[in-house]
Amino acid sequence: MSRRLTYLQYLPAFEAVARKGSVRAAAEELNLSPGAVSLQIRNLSDTLGVTLFERSGRALRLSRPGRHFATSIAAGLSQIETAERVARETTRSGETVSLRVSVPTGLGVAWLSAALISFAQDRRVQELAINEARTAPDVDWKVNDVAVVYGNPPFPDLHWRLLHDVRLRPVCSPTLFPKLDLQRRDRTLRGVTLLHEDDGAEWDRWAGAARASLEGTQFVKIGSLAQAIAASTQGKGIALASDVLTRGLLTEGRLIQPFNTTIMAAGKYYLVRPAGRAMSDRMSALLGDLQDYLSGRPG
Repeated sequence: MSRRLTYLQYLPAFEAVARKGSVRAAAEELNLSPGAVSLQIRNLSDTLGVTLFERSGRALRLSRPGRHFATSIAAGLSQIETAERVARETTRSGETVSLRVSVPTGLGVAWLSAALISFAQDRRVQELAINEARTAPDVDWKVNDVAVVYGNPPFPDLHWRLLHDVRLRPVCSPTLFPKLDLQRRDRTLRGVTLLHEDDGAEWDRWAGAARASLEGTQFVKIGSLAQAIAASTQGKGIALASDVLTRGLLTEGRLIQPFNTTIMAAGKYYLVRPAGRAMSDRMSALLGDLQDYLSGRPG
């Protein structure tokens, strides 16, 4: 559909006067004479058939329709400036700015995928791909530029940087809490289902730290911690999970922490990337920004 927006040339003057509240101030900013700015505002008003400004003494103030128009124009000009900047950057680099990141499933669901999308929007990354892998050996470096992994260094042939420690504590649904016999001095969890993704060693370590008995409990091994957390949210048992993964569910009240005792997990979260991979200055800068961005986020 053809659009005849014959008034586009007047929009910078209108936006400046609307923001400054003064023709003279707008003229100084635009390096034009006050008369030229006034003429552009008059032409815009005539073209639209709308009174955009009302005079209040020596000052100008937007009319009601002018306020609505100014809000839309400010947003539109900002989008045009962004599009122009992205176009220039793409032209200079000769390629579209893209980023491919691998993340553990549970961490991605909890907060990391949303954080990566925000980062891509802030840095004007046109193409973002989020893939899944939990440990460094699982990452497919043919399709990823960088990865967040769980484990412990050294990671052969990779650069790494610590993102978060992982401290574990039991979490369960509020519906399960009345079934826990927490009044006994021996703190037994008899009859309770314990959800885990390892061989049960972390539950044993936690029980030792909490001086709790796991005798008579049922162990259910689940392939991923994300599934264990989902099952605990549904009242099917207690998962041993970190605040990094459960903070949102705890805040919403969908999970509770029936015990205060915590233990350090066997591994931590690291940001890793190939050590010998050649990359452009732009990609190096982008990955550096990503490291700082994720390291500074709450975990």
